[in-house]
Amino acid sequence: MKTAVPRSLTMPTLFPANPIWGDQRTIHYKENTSFTITFVTEKAAVEPYMPPGIVVPDDPLVMVTYCMCRGITEMGGTGYNLVSVSVAARYEGAVDTFDGDLSLVIWENKFPPVVMGREFLGYPKLVAEIDDPWMGEDRWGWRVSENGTCFLEAELHDLQRLGDEECRALSASSVSDFDSGALHMTYKVVPGPNYDDEPVTAHVVGAVHRDDFKEAWACKGSLAWRPVTPQSCFLCYGIIEALSKLPIVRYGDCLITKGPHVIEMGNSRRLV
Repeated sequence: MKTAVPRSLTMPTLFPANPIWGDQRTIHYKENTSFTITFVTEKAAVEPYMPPGIVVPDDPLVMVTYCMCRGITEMGGTGYNLVSVSVAARYEGAVDTFDGDLSLVIWENKFPPVVMGREFLGYPKLVAEIDDPWMGEDRWGWRVSENGTCFLEAELHDLQRLGDEECRALSASSVSDFDSGALHMTYKVVPGPNYDDEPVTAHVVGAVHRDDFKEAWACKGSLAWRPVTPQSCFLCYGIIEALSKLPIVRYGDCLITKGPHVIEMGNSRRLV
């Protein structure tokens, strides 16, 4: 007689799930330290990469974020580093209309969070080499590489610590849900059953997550894309070539934030 054991929701699905995953609906981060640099680009430059239903504003804001994710309950208390690129966008569907941002790519330095994010929410995640950030005199920086080839690095400086009220305001404004007016979105594509078949599904997902910032700093920042070849960065070459050509019209607000983070996978859903 078979015993009812919760199954893993990621492949392979034939085996029991790890009990520390709980109901697999929520991911808890004890502390995320994020470094965000924003810049305004040109609509004509980024618009060709938008999926159906997504519209970008006339002066789209691009957000590039490095994050040290630590103390993740569902990863046994361990963590990982990531670098994400997203753009301000609006979803206009047959039923839903939401303002927020669309995730373009996320690089992570460990495979488990890549699997969970891609399969459940359609996050465009890839594995890359991302060390902890470096720190200097009033300066922070980070870099991301593929096969030992650095293709993107950033630097943040002129840090100004924010007060408790400002941290609470940032936490409130960072909420991504269906009532916040700032929904974080992904484009999920599941390939067809045969190589030449159309995708089983290709749709936009609204991802629900929340932050509770305990510390924050306003700062200035800059990005530098490095030249690569198809051989040195064979996995990410096309992405790097596209994103590195986005014009930086002007830099926007830059922030460093630190605090707990929760992803509510069970409350996220397909947009229609």
